[in-house]
Amino acid sequence: MDYMKSLGASIVSVSLPHTPYALSAYYILAPAEASSNLARYDGIRYGYREDGDTIEEMLLKSRTSGFGEEVQRRILIGSFVLSRKSYESYYKKAQQIRRLVCEDFSAVFKGPNNPEGVDVLLTPTTPTTALSLNECLAGKINPVSLYVNDVFTIPASMAGLPAISVPFKLDSGLPFGLQLISKQLEEAGLLLSLIHI
Repeated sequence: MDYMKSLGASIVSVSLPHTPYALSAYYILAPAEASSNLARYDGIRYGYREDGDTIEEMLLKSRTSGFGEEVQRRILIGSFVLSRKSYESYYKKAQQIRRLVCEDFSAVFKGPNNPEGVDVLLTPTTPTTALSLNECLAGKINPVSLYVNDVFTIPASMAGLPAISVPFKLDSGLPFGLQLISKQLEEAGLLLSLIHI
């Protein structure tokens, strides 16, 4: 950051008060969208097809072997949050949080209504360093801990903002990443800022 200051950048702290809720909202919205979009992959018209003695058996085998464990998990969660009983409690509330996250970003970026706003945001990519290859290969990774690692990248995705993550430095031999976020349609400024990190 000292280097960026020496180039004339101003470093300011900003508040994005609804981003702590973005992770929870995302893991409601993304599975709901995945469930809805993947419903057509039945092995008849689209997707992988397994043989079966009946249509029900063929559908069951196709969807069981055609989708991995994580995809199946997301389809189940998505089907649940889109069900009649859960729609208002989960999906609709998550959409409201998405809107609030978008408004938070709009409030901090420079624009006609906010000449004092920022051009780019600089955040960590994840709260920890990258996972080691041995951890990944040994299958010792809990899916929930992987979800939590998305805490800094999800808000920009939810708000539809351009963002880029780059390795910054090593910590115990593993890379630690930084993320730059800009407002919509400001990818050029984002990439120019990236050059100076």
